[in-house]
Amino acid sequence: MGLFLGSFCARALAGPGWSSGWDVTLEGAANLRGGASRGAVLHGMALARVAWEQDKTAADRGVRYRAYGSLLALQGPGPAGRLIGDALGTSNIEGSAGVRLYAWWIEANSGPWSCRAGALLADEEFVGTAGGGNQFNSAFGWPAFISANTVNTGPAFSAAAPGVRLERRFGATAAWRLGVFDGDTFDAPDGTALKLARGWRYRLGGGQGSFAISETAFTPGPGALRARLGAWLHTASFDDVSRDAAGRLMADTGAAPRRHPRNGGAYGALERTLAGEPGKPGHVDAFFRAGFSPANRNCLAWTGDAGLAWTGPLPGRPADVATFGIAHAAASARFAAHVRATEPAGAAPDFEQVIEINYRLALSERVSLVPDLQFIRHPGGSAASRDAVLVMLRASVNR
Repeated sequence: MGLFLGSFCARALAGPGWSSGWDVTLEGAANLRGGASRGAVLHGMALARVAWEQDKTAADRGVRYRAYGSLLALQGPGPAGRLIGDALGTSNIEGSAGVRLYAWWIEANSGPWSCRAGALLADEEFVGTAGGGNQFNSAFGWPAFISANTVNTGPAFSAAAPGVRLERRFGATAAWRLGVFDGDTFDAPDGTALKLARGWRYRLGGGQGSFAISETAFTPGPGALRARLGAWLHTASFDDVSRDAAGRLMADTGAAPRRHPRNGGAYGALERTLAGEPGKPGHVDAFFRAGFSPANRNCLAWTGDAGLAWTGPLPGRPADVATFGIAHAAASARFAAHVRATEPAGAAPDFEQVIEINYRLALSERVSLVPDLQFIRHPGGSAASRDAVLVMLRASVNR
């Protein structure tokens, strides 16, 4: 039976419109100082994917269809939880270990409109920057101004959420997108990632609300300024960080916090080629992004990140990329005041900041090796933890 199914899948994927691939990443990390503890970890990620696209000539009444499915496997403890104890996440491949069904969807395209439905990842289409994608720290990917302020990080790595995404393109220079997703990708108010099971445990409702995000992206010609403007909304209830139901300080009354009926925020991102010809060796790209959320119901009031990516910095190595990035997450002033009032002997939350540099060695079209250095200030968001220095080495193979 196994041989029969393998043969059937191989023939199906060899048919018109089908494609498949995989990615394997191994990462070693060592904390040289500060953080939670010194030491080293080794962890990894594997992703298998299959896709299908309808042939243009077979499209019915101008509607074209696409489909996608993937499996994700994560192994080993990552550096954030084991070594650093930071809030932003030092590795963007760190997550709950195991093998699970990951993102899967079907998409219909008609003219400038596109609609996608299934188990989706918002971080694949919203908020991100091309330059930030070169960094290892999660602060440069799915940003903390969403992940830290919504329920269980939102619909992003490493858990897809049932949802729908609608897109309207305006030529080749602009697009508008709207995504509506299940409000809790873990389906676990206590944040227990193990309840993800094998990736097919979807439970809608249950008081977890919905997560929605809308974005307009402007992508003019090569070398021009590229921009994203957007906002997000979560419809669940959120606790006030400092006041009770009567509007008084919880530090004085000891009462339960006020409940807010929703949460949200706004963000913007800019990217531009500063030197060289876009897409050619030697060009330098810059990016900047920031997001804000209400200070009365969020531990983080705002976060921002910026950086540079230099493609082909060395002669004879056109595919190498050298990067520099800095990310800053500022604690809500109301939350910090509440902690100072309730724990006067402790260190109040203020900020977490990461400075990261790395160099991507393109050994071939499919293989890369990336040494990475991160300096993390105030891991966990306060001066209670010593600043950390983390070195990492990532090897990736894809097909």
